[in-house]
Parts: sequence; structure tokens; C-alpha cells
Amino acid sequence: MAYYNRNYEKLKLNGMKYLNSGNCAKIFYKQNIIVKEYYSETIYRCRLSAPMFDQLKDINHPNFIKLFDIYHDFDLLELMKNKITPLHFLVDAYTAQYYLEDSTNILQKQKDYLLENFRELEKLFNIFTEQGICTGDVKRKNTVIENDRIIMIDPDLFYQSKDSKIFISIANKKNLFHLFQSIFIDYFQEHPYNPDLISEIDFISYMYKKLPNMEITENTIITDEISKNLKYVKKPIDLFKK
Repeated sequence: MAYYNRNYEKLKLNGMKYLNSGNCAKIFYKQNIIVKEYYSETIYRCRLSAPMFDQLKDINHPNFIKLFDIYHDFDLLELMKNKITPLHFLVDAYTAQYYLEDSTNILQKQKDYLLENFRELEKLFNIFTEQGICTGDVKRKNTVIENDRIIMIDPDLFYQSKDSKIFISIANKKNLFHLFQSIFIDYFQEHPYNPDLISEIDFISYMYKKLPNMEITENTIITDEISKNLKYVKKPIDLFKK
């Protein structure tokens, strides 16, 4: 196994340590760099394409992962052939910045933290929309939460859409709102027996009946809607206290 970028420079994996894995890939890290290595059986639509990678790499935003380079697993014969006649570049791995999540509990912080971060994330999602990018797989587990920001780290299911800007805008806004829900869901999954909070059944009822009933249009400002939900509390977790 030897990974080469589009300039036929070999990716050096010496000293890389295993970080975690998912349905489509394994992730390794060294200092401030991660290598995401797709499984050989991972289908094309579950990988970042080269054009999508290039487009996302140019988006410089503090709440979005910083991407470095893409690589293909060439054997020696393939490498020689490709140097003569370049073929379609299938992304087998890519490198990006490594973000280490700290002990920040977003639901226990003052609500301004959540609102300020979602305001920045909404600006980021507006950039995606303007560039015709539909987001995908937007959820808590695909973010890193630090003391001062929420970072989107897994854009593998983002894609360039031929749909109208209105359609893309609504889809991205719904995905952003789903992230808000997912943050709460993840917390309750991690803290299922907190006696100071409402029951899991009441929580699920609130999340899946009340919040998703909000009608989202291309003019909806997600941060404003979140702010309405948090209007009478100081911390997000207060929504679910008995």
C-alpha cells in the first residue's frame, strides 16, 4: 500500500497512530495532522471526490476543518501508467488538520456559546449554499467541540448539487438545525440517568415532535429559531430540567 497525491508525492505514514474508525474509513493521526483512509470497499459516493475536495479546501473558515491533500493507492505499475496517461483520480485517503476535543460541555455552558457558534456555522452553511454544495451527515459526532468553537470535521458526504439555490438553501438549513438537535440527543445518550433532568421519553417527545415541526424556508434564520427555543433559559441544558 502506497498513497500518492496528484503530483505523485508519496504520503509518509511513519509514526501515525490509530485514532478511530467509522463505516467508511479509518483515521490515524500524528501531531496536528490526521490521515483518513477509506476502506477499499467504500463506494464512490461515500468518498470525497477530487473536485469536491478542492472546492472545500478553498473554504477558509474557523468552524470548518482545514483540508491538506488527497491521495490514491497506486501500485508501481499503476503509478507508471498514470504518469504517462493520467486517469480519473479516485480518493483513497486524505490529510487534514487534527482537532483535539476538550472537556467542554456545550449544554452546561452559557447559551451565548451555542448561539454565537451557530451564528458562525450559519455563515459557513451560507457559503456552502452559494457554492452549490449540499451538506450531508451533519451531526454531533461529526464535529469537534472546543472551548471557543464548534468545528465541522467530516465533509465526506458533501456534494455539488445541480438543484436550485432555494432547494440547496433549505436542505442545508435543515441539516444545520439537525445538528442543534443532535447535540442534545448525543448528550442524553451519554448521560442517560441524570435525575435532575426530564425522562428520556419526555426528551425524545420534545426533540422529535416540537422542534422538527418548525417550517424551514430559504428565508429562515436558524440561529434566530434556536434563540427562541433558548429564550427563557441561561444554559441549553435548562430546557430539560424538571
